[in-house]
Amino acid sequence: MNQHALLIHDEKEAAFNELYHAYWEFLFRLACKKTGSTDDAADLIHDLFTDIWKNFHHLPAPDAIRSYLVSALYHKVFNYFRSKGLQEKHYKSFESFLAQQAPANEYHLTEEEKEKWNSIDRAFSTALTGMPGKMKDIFIRNVYQEQSIDQIASDLLLSRQTVKNQLHLASKRLRVACKRVYSHMFGLLF
Repeated sequence: MNQHALLIHDEKEAAFNELYHAYWEFLFRLACKKTGSTDDAADLIHDLFTDIWKNFHHLPAPDAIRSYLVSALYHKVFNYFRSKGLQEKHYKSFESFLAQQAPANEYHLTEEEKEKWNSIDRAFSTALTGMPGKMKDIFIRNVYQEQSIDQIASDLLLSRQTVKNQLHLASKRLRVACKRVYSHMFGLLF
């Protein structure tokens, strides 16, 4: 490595360490709150900072970094639930995460961050409102009324697989809506 490349690497490492020490605890607590698991939260934060290191030159301006990190973490949490296969127990956790859509400490949000959270909430509401009747009914019964897949299938005279398929499609619609908002807010594709 030549002297110039070594200098650039050292500057990147120093800036990365400063960012890490400034935000890791806040992000870890937020990940714990959303996943309910310190082990999974630690893994998510590790993955997040690995991605940041790899793409350090693409980070937004310092005044937007906090919002960017929170959104990037939420994307990681989102993928965490999706990677679990969105099994029945994870549907509730995932939808609870989407329904909350609030950071760990709302009192420390800037007006810009509050508007971003409002955008996510509007996207979620629009996606829910735009669902076909049966899908929306199944989703509401499962998430808000906490009915099991078996109970919904029995009440609506549907097969378990139909209920599972409708929940999967509803979650997919919500993911697409959230990705659009994230992409719009940050000009990024995750």
